[in-house]
Amino acid sequence: MNYFIKRDLSEYGPYTLAELQRYTSTGNVLLTDLCRSEGMTDWTPVSEVIGNIPVPVASPTTPAGSMAAAVSQYPPPPSLHWGIAVLLGVITCGIFGWIWAVVQASWMKKVQPASKALLYYAIAIGLMLVSVFWGVAEGQHKTGISNVINLAGAVLWIIASFNMRSSIEEHFSGADPVPSAASLSGVMTFFFNVYYFQYHFTKVNEAKQRQELYR
Repeated sequence: MNYFIKRDLSEYGPYTLAELQRYTSTGNVLLTDLCRSEGMTDWTPVSEVIGNIPVPVASPTTPAGSMAAAVSQYPPPPSLHWGIAVLLGVITCGIFGWIWAVVQASWMKKVQPASKALLYYAIAIGLMLVSVFWGVAEGQHKTGISNVINLAGAVLWIIASFNMRSSIEEHFSGADPVPSAASLSGVMTFFFNVYYFQYHFTKVNEAKQRQELYR
């Protein structure tokens, strides 16, 4: 059975019971957050859903340098190799970048529910699509409105990218520590965002695979 979490006016999920337990143990989900299972409409505190089921807690004897236990608590980031992502972006004239941004931000929303990147990317893509259709509708009688809409979409895309950067840094420097992704360049984020993030996600997945070999 899967569960949804509600905090203030935002709703997150779905999560399995095991994921709900893990996120509660790491503090990403609070016992006071509201929760409901699929198919249900009534919300109840997470504490009542967890009930008497023990919440996993990291062992205090775990060596500080060992990240295997922490890594296993979260689903891995999107696994497409960054080089392939760049190639697909070139082939599709950037359209793949839009799609992959949503994929990345959707994963980020699962591991960092407070992230707003998915919302901002969705609005940015919507604005840029509107600008394209508006420009076609105007034909030769250009009014400049499509350019303004496109600019608004581009600005929101940058805002989404930096929100994504902050969420990545927070996640990989705290709950799921991977030093290589704990500090990202602002310049690279501005110019290459989606592909830059995927480069680091590729490195994260490679690091996690190496850790699995030595568990």
